[in-house]
Amino acid sequence: MLKYLHLTCLLTLSAFALSAQAIPVSEAVQTSGMIGIADAQTAQLNLLNPGVLAPAVGEICTAAVSFVDASGAVLKSATLVVAPGKSMSFSLRSDTDLNLVAGDRREIRATIAIPVIVTPTAIVSAPSCKLIPTLEMLDTVSGRTLVILGHVETVPSIVTLTPQPN
Repeated sequence: MLKYLHLTCLLTLSAFALSAQAIPVSEAVQTSGMIGIADAQTAQLNLLNPGVLAPAVGEICTAAVSFVDASGAVLKSATLVVAPGKSMSFSLRSDTDLNLVAGDRREIRATIAIPVIVTPTAIVSAPSCKLIPTLEMLDTVSGRTLVILGHVETVPSIVTLTPQPN
């Protein structure tokens, strides 16, 4: 009997210890390829939430977006909330955001991170949100599109969640 009580106590303490530890989960992160931005240009990341066909109800998607340079430094970031059937954009201007002057050029890329969904029981489910990204390079003065990148790659990313005490 004492042996079973000892085993039960050991298992209970182990469960408490595990519940207090951080839980690593994968976050859905996508990146565009590198593209150059020069003076008088604007990079614009567009996110489309295609939604679903009626009568179903689409999901509102939230994404953390950023522009990153060739060394991995974040140049500008924001959180976008995109309703079903709508799109939103996020821009990086060469003059005001990067202070580029004539003859300057910088390599950049866009990243899109869709947060994971965590239930109250700390069970993680995959993101059910679908966003379609395009990255445009615009002439800032005329507004004309110079190039569009539509391909993104999913890259591994680990987010550590620490359960909160009840």
